[in-house]
Amino acid sequence: MPKIDVSQKDMCSLIGRKLTGEQLFDELLYAKSELDDVNGDNLKIDIKDTNRPDLWSVEGLAREIRARYKPGMPKYTIKKSGASVIVDSSVSGVRPYTVCMIAKGLKINAVIMSQLLQLQEKISGTFGANRKEVAIGVYDLDKIKFPVTFRALKPRDIKFVPLEHKNKMSADEILERHQKGKEYGHLLKGKNAYPIFVDSQGEILSMPPIINSDHSGKVTESTKDVFIECSGFSMKFLNTALNVMAAALHERGCALFSVDIVYGKKILATPDLSPKRFRVRSDYIGKVSGLSLPPKEIISLLEKAMYEAKINGKYIDLSYPAYRSDIMHERDVVEDILISYGFNKIEPAAPKLPTKGSLTRKQVLLDSLAYAMLGAGFQEILSYTLTSPDNLYAKMNTNGNAIEIEKPTSANWSVFRTWLLPGMMEFLSRNQHIEYPHNIFEIGNCILNANTETRSRDVQKLAAAVSASVVNYETISSALDAMLRNLGISYKLKACSHPSFIEGRTAEVIIGKDIAGYIGEIHPQVLNNWGLEKPVVAFEISLEEIFGMLGR
Repeated sequence: MPKIDVSQKDMCSLIGRKLTGEQLFDELLYAKSELDDVNGDNLKIDIKDTNRPDLWSVEGLAREIRARYKPGMPKYTIKKSGASVIVDSSVSGVRPYTVCMIAKGLKINAVIMSQLLQLQEKISGTFGANRKEVAIGVYDLDKIKFPVTFRALKPRDIKFVPLEHKNKMSADEILERHQKGKEYGHLLKGKNAYPIFVDSQGEILSMPPIINSDHSGKVTESTKDVFIECSGFSMKFLNTALNVMAAALHERGCALFSVDIVYGKKILATPDLSPKRFRVRSDYIGKVSGLSLPPKEIISLLEKAMYEAKINGKYIDLSYPAYRSDIMHERDVVEDILISYGFNKIEPAAPKLPTKGSLTRKQVLLDSLAYAMLGAGFQEILSYTLTSPDNLYAKMNTNGNAIEIEKPTSANWSVFRTWLLPGMMEFLSRNQHIEYPHNIFEIGNCILNANTETRSRDVQKLAAAVSASVVNYETISSALDAMLRNLGISYKLKACSHPSFIEGRTAEVIIGKDIAGYIGEIHPQVLNNWGLEKPVVAFEISLEEIFGMLGR
């Protein structure tokens, strides 16, 4: 969750009321935040919502709190600046979009400077995924000659003095030697051209998402007017980020001006702070909240959350600020109503249900299986449902067709497991330093391909393994026998071949007419694949057949 440092004096000035730390503690709850620490004038605030970047600044928090005293949606006036930013087609494969604005009349001091930089970094870092999706540049407007062009050049053709440096550096030198280049250079890795903002005089403003120039990208306490750009890959994210910045600067008394963004023949004027629209059913509010609120009180609560609301038959028509991108469902509106009402004011009520809770028949059976294995001297483990193809098949000397994650963050967690034994082998390999024997079992879901709406099917399985200096087929078969006999399940074992087990020491476990699983001694090659020095015997069975015989 985002955490920010603010000045209590500055916050109270923006709210328009002098509040003590204790009062702020209560008021911050309306802004989905908590006061973590007070150190003199410095407040450390923990914001509890990652979908509300408009709250990640003292300006946003103050605006939210002030609305409790002065309800209503804030109004914004955007004047035309006459400035334009031309988006060259060369950035289409590098960093294709930008939105921009101008703010004038900024009265900067050390506190305001720190808050502006903090908001910029919070939006770029958290909302913008560490500048990948959104990077923000703030510039001294007086040092820029419009029109500005957003284009991409080959690294060797880019040279400028980066922020806080005195000498010109090439693009590659910046990535290799500048602190920000080292931190964010991976975002441009593999690109043949790098994006830059350059003004009509050929002065480079910045190389996003890395660093501003020292010439125009340095904002000081003498700066009065600023140019702000956001660049990235999604106009939705960029517009939200720019609107948040614009609303924060408006709180500081700035006049806001639009910039024309030229995409070929298409021209966009940004920022656009026109209110957004939504509609919620009146009866839905009571159904979800559990509160019987008269319409006038609902309207009042919505106004304290900075909505404009109007009753329209069975619906309430809403307008809300453009900097919010989190209103996607009626429940989001109900949440705002409840926050305005006060969660602490809601009286708890015991649900009036004609039934009482109990374990399902299936869960009772699962518990019985677990107790039987525990009684046989086995220890239960839990392994991850996500794994890798290498663990699932290659190391087990077999192959299969697992369901893959479309864009995995790691190859180690890229597919859903189709059986449990690979996870147990991994567990054994990681615990060879623990005293033997190792008797372990797991009951868990496996995800199989299926001709269903989700193209998958969950199957619960049970697997057990024993590893010791001396183990054999009888060691594990006696454990299987004890477990199934305890449940009154009849079964048969039939010799078979399986690439994960030793030939001649493997059997199918047949329950009813179906092959429920396999049992045997793990193949030496599989042991080598996992780096295991001691032999392992194991079984794995599907529980679907057992559920069918005993009744779900």
